[in-house]
Amino acid sequence: MTNDKKHHHHHHHYYDQAGQRDGYAYRAGEPGPGPNPFQIRRDMKDHKIAGVCSGIAKYFGWNTGWLRIGWILATLITFPFPVFAYVAAAIFIKPAHERVKYENPEDERFWRDFSRQPRATFSELKHRFRALDARIGDMEYEVTSSERGLHKAFSDLEKSP
Repeated sequence: MTNDKKHHHHHHHYYDQAGQRDGYAYRAGEPGPGPNPFQIRRDMKDHKIAGVCSGIAKYFGWNTGWLRIGWILATLITFPFPVFAYVAAAIFIKPAHERVKYENPEDERFWRDFSRQPRATFSELKHRFRALDARIGDMEYEVTSSERGLHKAFSDLEKSP
């Protein structure tokens, strides 16, 4: 049969391996964790002056030491502009009171990518959801098709004495 004859609806029940409702799927549609937790913050635990270099390095996933060396070199070459930029960053970038804790590395990667390239992240999600929707449609078709019922009936006949 073709895809246009498949019955597809969006009422699904998701259970984990223990038979309990899966947390993520069960909570779908509920308010999430709030706004993007991945933001530039001054790192007050790993700081030399005001935590600007450390915060920027953590945000972009760079080595803090190399960023500090680069900032010092930029200051020596183009003084006083990097000093003004550092002071402005120290004033306008909020300090991080505590490090954002993610449930897993995939969550951190998602928010980092979303912060840097939101369109690419949405595109990736759109393709993932389309693929999942197609797979769910195929499963629904298999479960609800009359052909499956016939196979079960024949199987039951073969098993009975």
